[in-house]
Parts: sequence; C-alpha cells; structure tokens
Amino acid sequence: MEKLARSPLLNRVIQDQIKRYITDNRLASGDLLPPEGQLAVDLGVSRGSVREAIKALESLGIVEVRHGDGVRVRAFNFDSTFDLLSYGILFDPARMTEILQVRVWLEVAAVADAVQRIGDEELAQLDALLDAWEEQAARGEDVSAADRSFHRMLYTPLGNESLIRLIDIFWVVYHALAVQMLDIDHNPLATVATHRALLDAIQARDVALATQRMRDHFRNLEARIALAAHLKRNDAPAETNDTAATTHS
Repeated sequence: MEKLARSPLLNRVIQDQIKRYITDNRLASGDLLPPEGQLAVDLGVSRGSVREAIKALESLGIVEVRHGDGVRVRAFNFDSTFDLLSYGILFDPARMTEILQVRVWLEVAAVADAVQRIGDEELAQLDALLDAWEEQAARGEDVSAADRSFHRMLYTPLGNESLIRLIDIFWVVYHALAVQMLDIDHNPLATVATHRALLDAIQARDVALATQRMRDHFRNLEARIALAAHLKRNDAPAETNDTAATTHS
C-alpha cells in the first residue's frame, strides 16, 4: 500500500485504500484483513486513524470486526441501503410514496419473468401459503410474515438474490418504520384476495394480467401512504399556527 499524507479527508482515503486492498487481493467473504498495526505502518498513519476508518467500513457492511479474531471481509449486502432508506423515510415521510413506486416498478418487471419461469411445485407452495394466510387473517392474527414470504417465494425461481434482498429491504422498511405512520389494514382478507388473484394470473401464465394485478395489489398501500404523507406534511404548519395564535393572544 502507498503511504498517505495527512489531510482532512484522511479517514475517507484510508477507507478507499482498505477497499482497494480487498479488491486487489481478491479477498472473499470471511477472509482476514492485515492487523490494524500493519495497516497503519503500510499506510503511514496512526492506528487510531485506521481504527476509525475500519469502524466506518463496518457501518457500511463492508467488513466485520470480530474481537479476539480480527477484521474480516463481509459478503456483499445492502445494510447501508437499509439504514439510508429507514432514516430517509423518518426524515422526509413524503419520500415513502417515491420509494414505494420504485418497489412497484421492480415487482411489476420481475413478476413478468416469474410467470415464465416459476414451476408447478413453487406454485403449489404459494397456493398453500395463501390458504394459511387466509386462515390467519380470518382469525385476526398478524399476517405480515405470510405477506413477506409470498413475495420472496414468488421471485426465488428467478435466481437473483440481489432482487430478493432489495424487495425484502423495501418490505422491512415499510413494516418496521413507515407502517407506524399508516392506518392499519382494515381488510386483511381483501389483501389476501388480491394476492390470490395475482397467483391465479401467474398459474394461467398470463403475463399481461399478472403485471396488471401486481399493480392493483399496491394501490391500497399507495393510497394509505399518500394520505399518511399528506397528514404528516400538514402537522408542522398546524402546530406552528397554533403556537403563533397562543403567542399573540
């Protein structure tokens, strides 16, 4: 490694050098990086500077610090994307609508391929999942796990793990954060029915109908999110006006 001169951007430069070391040496998931002291010597910086850079890389999901073992390379992941989306929705709820639209675009495109590639065994598994989902909904139980499983099972035959992880991130973000701002789903059986209609189109191998029903599936959520974002935007001005009225009274 090339020794580095001190600069305000030193932390970022150290991060870049460590990432370059990983790629240049073709390190794989689980491989150890050189010890902290060795990295400091190679780069001509302090161990503290290396330690801070490694913490930053860990937060990005690039490396994993195992105490007593060392720093190991992590497998490719979307941890930083998840953190950014989670924060972004809390910071600016209006972005929920845009992020959901991205998910709709992804799933509408992906379901077209799924129609052509999914097998009879996977279709039977989805059918059984819907039966169990419907029974849970009728009993008033939490059905979020079934919803998540349906979408994962639908796209597994495509063999694209990154697609599944991205869609999973959208799901987790909404159900862990955004849903806190939304009204509850007052008709979970209707939600099951929209998924059933989607599965019927997939079983019929009708690409056009399946993509249309995928869009239909998201309409209820889009409406709820648009309403929540609208109410959230109007909260602050209303509070400001109330405060002003109190101040001037």
